[in-house]
Amino acid sequence: MAHPTEKTKQLAVLILQAEASRLALTETHARFRRKLDVPARIKASISGAPSKWLRGALATGLATRFLFRPGKRKVAERAKKAKRQRGFLFGTLALLFTLSKPAMKIYASKLLRDYLSRRFTAGAQGRPMAVRKSPY
Repeated sequence: MAHPTEKTKQLAVLILQAEASRLALTETHARFRRKLDVPARIKASISGAPSKWLRGALATGLATRFLFRPGKRKVAERAKKAKRQRGFLFGTLALLFTLSKPAMKIYASKLLRDYLSRRFTAGAQGRPMAVRKSPY
């Protein structure tokens, strides 16, 4: 066995320094990844102190409710003003539309039922679809 020379000692020292710096870089990288992983940090914070998060959420919800709710007087005034601006024609049309909704639903459901029955029966028998008939 040969005695270690000065060059081999320096080489060994350099190798040890490279390994130490590689280990330091790995630890720094892992620390940065933990700091930048916001969802995991939030999850850990919530599981660590759920009561604080619940109280904060309740306080935020209450504050938002009181900050952004409209005044009661404003809503009533707006409704009265809207009724006055609508007029007779719009009121009549709104009433007719409201009264005719059930009939329109029945008519639309019958059209859809007839269309689907024709589509599935024509496809199953291999013949072309029939001409559209009036549902009434």
